[in-house]
Amino acid sequence: MAVTYTPEFRHKDWVDNVDRVRAAGDNGFNVRFHALEAEFARIADIMDKVSDALDALSQTPVPKPVKLTLTPTLITLTDPWNHVFGGADKPSGATDASGMMSVTLPHGATIRELRACGRKDSGNLSVNLRRQSLAAGSTTELLVGLTLSNGNFDSSAVAPAGAASKVDNDQFRYYLTAELDGAGSTAVVSLTCFQITCVPS
Repeated sequence: MAVTYTPEFRHKDWVDNVDRVRAAGDNGFNVRFHALEAEFARIADIMDKVSDALDALSQTPVPKPVKLTLTPTLITLTDPWNHVFGGADKPSGATDASGMMSVTLPHGATIRELRACGRKDSGNLSVNLRRQSLAAGSTTELLVGLTLSNGNFDSSAVAPAGAASKVDNDQFRYYLTAELDGAGSTAVVSLTCFQITCVPS
């Protein structure tokens, strides 16, 4: 918004020995001082607009959620996943598969949601977002997890609020795990997408 000011008051000089000092009339003190009052009122209005514009500029915008969308690329934990174009599949003939993948989250952001997409014919499949302290021998901590149902799935879970939901890359590393057991040897189990929603600080 453009803020402009054009003065409207113009003083007309009085002339010695010609103009008579008067309060009333078109050239009297009252008219001229009221014109000055009106000019000051216009200046005050402009200053209010400038102040409002500066206040708007100084406000911090509300952070918008950021979605980190990942293709499953799982490092084997006990039983491997097959990596194919677009994701990871349970190997034919296998009944179990488990793997993990590192994720890089924005420092200071708040983790809001975990989402997973794919298909499962049978078995118990969980996808979990975890963190672990950088210290040697530290234990893993579950931040948010999904237990996925049979059929095509597109499931999500909201991360619990609390200190653990705030990303701290100085103290922790973050990773996803995908663990399957009890699937039929010919069953199709595939993971096509992981998505983590964070809100920047």
